[in-house]
Amino acid sequence: MNTDPNADDPTPDKKTQILKAATRLLTTQGLQVVSFESIANEAGLSRQLVRYYYPDLDALMVELCGHLQQVYQDALVAGIVEVRQVERLKFFLDFLFGLSEDHPMPDNLEAYDALFAYAVGSASLKERLCDKYKTLGQVILHELAITHPELDDAACNELSFLVVSMMHAHWSYVATLGFSPDHNRLARRAIDRLIASYINEAPTVPSIEKPWSRDG
Repeated sequence: MNTDPNADDPTPDKKTQILKAATRLLTTQGLQVVSFESIANEAGLSRQLVRYYYPDLDALMVELCGHLQQVYQDALVAGIVEVRQVERLKFFLDFLFGLSEDHPMPDNLEAYDALFAYAVGSASLKERLCDKYKTLGQVILHELAITHPELDDAACNELSFLVVSMMHAHWSYVATLGFSPDHNRLARRAIDRLIASYINEAPTVPSIEKPWSRDG
């Protein structure tokens, strides 16, 4: 008797199939419906096979975070190769706030809110999400420094943190709570005004030395 749970399933990339199924469930139905059974049903696979790849939901959620990050990275890279160096910051911000028509954001933003909710009880997922958003902040910091050399390091650090924070909050309102996507332009214009305020006015209070630092 063959006891290999993958024996009746010759398709090579079952893990991606599982992660895509989990993304669909989180995006359309939320965290409350996610289980090995529901993911297996959505993927058209056996529960045994899903458990073969992921012994617990923590492991699945951590890898799902990396999968979603790669999806966004691929979309960003596709756009970056088409823009000039001086336009990269604008493209990044347009993309992050849903205004890059030729390179739209992946349609799975609700999944991120579900991951944040799950991370409350999962130290491993919390760590992965922190690393992911810090990396995004470092990218924004780099592009700010190139586009606006008049900004010092402290200003670029603060702005990168604010941009990423506003982006996440914005999509929580639009994708998860159902506020109109018309707010995309409002949020995007607010970012430009925020950057301009740092360029035109000296800070009136001391900067936070490390805005991306964490307690504990």
